[in-house]
Amino acid sequence: MTHCMKIWNGGKTAWNVYRSIQAPLTKTHNNFCTPTTNLHISCLKPAQSHRKYSTAENVAQDAKTQNREISALELEHLLEQPLKHEDFFGVKDLVTVEDLFKARVHYGHKLGSRNENMKEYLFGCRLDVDIFDLDKTIVHMHTALNFLAHMAFREAIILFITKNPIYAHKVETMAKECGQYAQTRFWHNGCFTNTESVFNTFTWKLRLPDVCVFLSLDDRVNSQHEAINEAAKMGISTVGVVDSNVNPTLITYPIPGNDDSIPSAELYCR
Repeated sequence: MTHCMKIWNGGKTAWNVYRSIQAPLTKTHNNFCTPTTNLHISCLKPAQSHRKYSTAENVAQDAKTQNREISALELEHLLEQPLKHEDFFGVKDLVTVEDLFKARVHYGHKLGSRNENMKEYLFGCRLDVDIFDLDKTIVHMHTALNFLAHMAFREAIILFITKNPIYAHKVETMAKECGQYAQTRFWHNGCFTNTESVFNTFTWKLRLPDVCVFLSLDDRVNSQHEAINEAAKMGISTVGVVDSNVNPTLITYPIPGNDDSIPSAELYCR
């Protein structure tokens, strides 16, 4: 998720690459170039770009995540219409099924604590422990990461929420690195639905977060985090890791997987 939060830097990087490509092309224009666009298809054809670009600086350092070679016209089209591109930010290169397996994301809870709404995400049960279908998990994770990347690109306010003390510090560190916010302590009821009383905002307006990311939906045994209901009431989009014992129906972008182990938490924060 750290890659997606820094994705707005990738937009600037892509734009700078586009300008560097466009500059030498304008020098070869003939007299028949369109004056309104300063770009002519016949002038661009012989000068295709062979540069590789990435949507985030930290992703560009990894050779495995380099995007395919694109031309100047294709790059301009992607910059203008990112929502119509299937994977504009290259989030599918950030995590694979093998990464999920190594992080033990496939382990669920005991069979007796299973929530019936999670049956569609399960592969089976072994030794009385639910096992997630990682092929389904990876699809949901890519969808959630793509959504977060687009929101971060548009400078949305993203709030990371968890009450799990095991990796609360990791969540706070990740939010700080991304320039976003985290809530890992006691949750005051009404933070979203009754902001005037909780924050004493009778004389000024408080902006609520645009997206809430839950690294763990459990608050106590068989009890979900209070912020889930409040976010649903206020129409705030949510992304959450849903284990086999929780109800995923109130989460906008659920990610079925293990939310208790440290390796899985490190993978989510990465």
